[in-house]
This record gives sequence, structure tokens and C-alpha cells, in this order.
Amino acid sequence: MNYLAHLFLAGDDADALLGNLAGDFVKGRLGDEFTPGMRRGIISHRRIDEFTDTHPAVAAFRRVIAAEHGHYARVISDVLFDHFLACDWDAYSSESRANFLQRIFTTLDPRIAEMPGYLRFVYPRMRDEGWLESYAEIEGIDTALRNLSRRFSRAPQLETATHFLRDARETLHTHFQRFFPDVIDYAKQIR
Repeated sequence: MNYLAHLFLAGDDADALLGNLAGDFVKGRLGDEFTPGMRRGIISHRRIDEFTDTHPAVAAFRRVIAAEHGHYARVISDVLFDHFLACDWDAYSSESRANFLQRIFTTLDPRIAEMPGYLRFVYPRMRDEGWLESYAEIEGIDTALRNLSRRFSRAPQLETATHFLRDARETLHTHFQRFFPDVIDYAKQIR
């Protein structure tokens, strides 16, 4: 859902990167099937999600979307956060987004067999179809939300939320800019 942000916030450790990416694919208690580093990454992912859910700028961001999309505003917001991160990349990283993604893929490619559950099938598609690269474009977000809608039994047509990236862009961007430096600091603290 917000794969780019979780990878960005994970730090450089390979196990932490894999664990942070796997966070949405692993539910419940963490057993011995994960290395200690992967476990830390999954826990970090969960803690970042909790921090995000309680941040006032995120609540304001979600309120803009909730009038039309109700409880799906949380999921939509996660995807839109990746859009704003992709667009503002240079404000948060001295490494280019292209170099970052190449480094991530180089790190994770040899570990596909270790990826839990459905991630083992999603990750190659994410890499090969350029999901993370596409997030800077509204069309890429439209595709991400359309695909995400298929995962819900009610098929909520989340892609209709892309109009917010035009109609409420300034407001959403301001909320994102108030939130993202705080989550970067938080992620560094919990590493």
C-alpha cells in the first residue's frame, strides 16, 4: 500500500528492508520463521503504521478524503503518501529515487524465496511493472488504487480518489509536509 514510504523509512539493513516491505503481508504474532532482523523490520512497519494513525496531520489528510470514501480513506491516504514522497523525493533524500530503487531491488532480489506469503508473488510484479517508479504520476496512483480495489470484496473503486491530487492537492500536500518529517524522525528513533 505505501511500499515506497516503508522502504524509505526502513534504513539500509537488508533484513529491515525486507521486514518493512513484508509488514502488510504478515498478520498476527511473529514466529521463528523470520530472522531477528526481519522481525525487527516487521515490528518497525507496525509501529510506523501506529504512529501514522495517531498523527494529527494524517487525521486532517484523511478527513479530506473521508467524505467521499469513508473508512477507505486510510488505505487511500497511504497510497497518496507514496505519491507525495515520490514527488518530493529530493527534499527528503540526497540519494536519487532511481538510485534508491535500484539499491532496494539489488538488495531484495536475492531474497525473494524468503519473502512471506503473497509478497513472494507481489514483489517481482512491483519491480518488473515499475510500481514504485510510477507513484510520482497521477496515472500510477490511479493504477495502484484500481488494483487495490480488487482486493476488497465490495470493489470500492478507490481510483476515483485520484481527483484529490488535482482538486485538493495543495491542502493534502501541506498535511503531508507536516507529517513526513515527523515519521522520518520516529523511524530513526525506533531503528
